Amino acid sequence: MNERLISNSNDTKKEKDEMSVEYETIGKKEKLALYSRSIAISVSQGLVGPFVSMIAIRNMNASGSDLGWLQSIANLLLTFLNPIFGRMSDILRKRIPFIVISTVSWGIPYIFLYWVKSPISIIIIVALVNLFGSLGVSSWGALQNELFPPKVRAKLSSKVFWYNAFGSMIATFFTGIVLTLVFGDIDYQKYILIPVVLGIALSAIGILPFIGIEEPLNRIKKEDQPVSRKLKESFSLSYQNKPFRKFVFFSMIYSFFWSFAWPLFPIKQVTILEASALEIAILNILFSVTTLLFINVGAKISDSVGRTKMIFFSRIMMATFPLLYIFASSVWQLYIIHFVVASLVTLGMPSVQAYLLDIAPEREGGIYFGIYNMITGLFLFFGSLFSGYLVDMLRKNSGLEIAITIGLGISFLGRFLTSFLFLFMKEQKTFPSSFGQIVQQLKLRRIRAP
Repeated sequence: MNERLISNSNDTKKEKDEMSVEYETIGKKEKLALYSRSIAISVSQGLVGPFVSMIAIRNMNASGSDLGWLQSIANLLLTFLNPIFGRMSDILRKRIPFIVISTVSWGIPYIFLYWVKSPISIIIIVALVNLFGSLGVSSWGALQNELFPPKVRAKLSSKVFWYNAFGSMIATFFTGIVLTLVFGDIDYQKYILIPVVLGIALSAIGILPFIGIEEPLNRIKKEDQPVSRKLKESFSLSYQNKPFRKFVFFSMIYSFFWSFAWPLFPIKQVTILEASALEIAILNILFSVTTLLFINVGAKISDSVGRTKMIFFSRIMMATFPLLYIFASSVWQLYIIHFVVASLVTLGMPSVQAYLLDIAPEREGGIYFGIYNMITGLFLFFGSLFSGYLVDMLRKNSGLEIAITIGLGISFLGRFLTSFLFLFMKEQKTFPSSFGQIVQQLKLRRIRAP
């Protein structure tokens, strides 16, 4: 038994050495560009994004259907045109221009938040924000697909998540805590131009490192370059990719129930529990903290034992979120819910991105990411929209709290049941360890510990 443990330990060390070598194949300039952009755009989004729904509810008395449209339009326009933009980047064999233009332009429509007076105006602004943002989504995924070696995809993807979370935490800390402590529970619409302009400036600075790196596609042979196909043909070929087809099908069903709860969370927070801007900020910061603490752990597990088990774990843990929201009666309880559930969900986050990278052909990364985002985004659109109208209909007869409870219950049940679909996915490559081996290694460390 001890010999087997020692053998497993040596094998693990060998795998780590190999992974370390592969990790170093990512150049310092490329790392700087990826991480700089991640921090810049997450800071910029964090300065404004978490408080848009609050402005709509407090300043314009937005209804459930208004918030449903707000979430739905954001989901749809961030994803629906991804195949077109992805194909364009494949044809031009360029990722960086799409990423740069998207990063610089996405926040500009937020400037008009200062003047709007109705929920429909906010919906239009959010629509434009996400339309500009969608320009670079497929290229961002494809660039990582081309830069990240297969053996450490989850590890490197987790780094991007980590820097995103770090940037979001900085931004929300500034707008939600510092400004609130200095000025009180401020009217964010009145001061919105300050964080918006700051966010646009940071986005522009964050993409400067891209000037110094070369397109990854320029380094490979012509026969290995992305294939230029018509959209119809690309959709047909992606459908023939069985792992991709299955993953997209499961994800689109789950996405409907995932987004079903999104318009309900701000209503529960702001209208029912009367959370302040400071408390909303803390809730968002807790998401970032859990990512910083656990995303790298999840990536190591994913690269060791595989993607599919961790995707299922993340999805089923996410189902508990709306369930626990039903029973929350104070904001401090939401703090606990956000930290505990998000910590568990975070462990599976790198596996989703890594699995998509595993099944998407490197020569057609842009279009595959675009198709995945478009289809799941369409179901995210319908989930939030249906939820918002259902709550408005139910609250007329049953009251707001019961309507929100029913909506959150539907989201929980749908998320829970559809989570099991991901158990039917197959791994696309072998992994060095199993859960049993990891447990054995942990036991061995405990025995050796003084």
